[in-house]
Amino acid sequence: MSATRALLVRRLTALLVVTAVAVATLLAAYYGVSRNSKAVTDRSTPAILQVAAAIDALNASYDEARRSISSPTAEFEGLSEEYRDKLSTAKQSLTQVSKSTIGGESARGALRTSAALVTSYDGTVEQAYANRENPTLRDAYLRYADSILRHDHSGLLDRLRAVQQRQFGVLDDQTSFGWLLTFAWWLLVPGLFLTLAALLVHTQRFLRHRFRRLVNPWLAAATALLVALLPLAVFTYQTQDRLESARASLTQSDIGRTGGPTAREVARTMRNAHWQAGAVGWIPVGGAVLAALILVGLQPRIDEYRFQPR
Repeated sequence: MSATRALLVRRLTALLVVTAVAVATLLAAYYGVSRNSKAVTDRSTPAILQVAAAIDALNASYDEARRSISSPTAEFEGLSEEYRDKLSTAKQSLTQVSKSTIGGESARGALRTSAALVTSYDGTVEQAYANRENPTLRDAYLRYADSILRHDHSGLLDRLRAVQQRQFGVLDDQTSFGWLLTFAWWLLVPGLFLTLAALLVHTQRFLRHRFRRLVNPWLAAATALLVALLPLAVFTYQTQDRLESARASLTQSDIGRTGGPTAREVARTMRNAHWQAGAVGWIPVGGAVLAALILVGLQPRIDEYRFQPR
């Protein structure tokens, strides 16, 4: 094998290996950022908002129950419609979130316990109403209802806040860039693609000098394709910015009262991120085209040196 053929074979091998590693790294890095855009919108947002709505509704229901039981017209009106609405909101929210919670099995267990405590809490409030004419019993039942709701650690609200904290932990994992992605996007991906670009440029200069041809169109197209991949870095920045905006919206203190607007805001924020996440499928295609261009650009030159001169 001639020295030129050996050099070209080594260069082709190096280009294909660096291309494979660079494209695989880009695929993993891009997927690492974009993979959670749908999960944040479709799973995390409703689950977090439902727990927040349950906490807000239960917290408000107790004050409404006390007011309703103490009302002069309680005998005729019963427990107020406002109390019933708050309790219904809490029950519906817990039913929905138990199907799709993002806090894992521990969160689901806490939600099942919470649903049972809501029933116990409602029954205790009903007993307070039934004994409204007996201040001692009425106040005892109200204190017990308050304990079910607000007792430290074992109370209904604290259990739900614990679930909420686990949900926030999952949301933070879904929306944080993390050190691994930082390393990939700031060092690994740029380093690999700059190395690939340098190899392509150097190879084209060698071919121009050795074969006296101004340009190798296939390798020139491969180099241009590297530039065409730059928008993926822009998409990554935009997706990450939207994920962080969604996290900020979902961790506000008043989301229990603004569930609808918050859900719409998150959906609006993440809308463009969804189609950008779909670009991940084009990375392997681009990598295959890049490898094919390199192979087509170099193989004919290698074939010219297939046989050693006699």
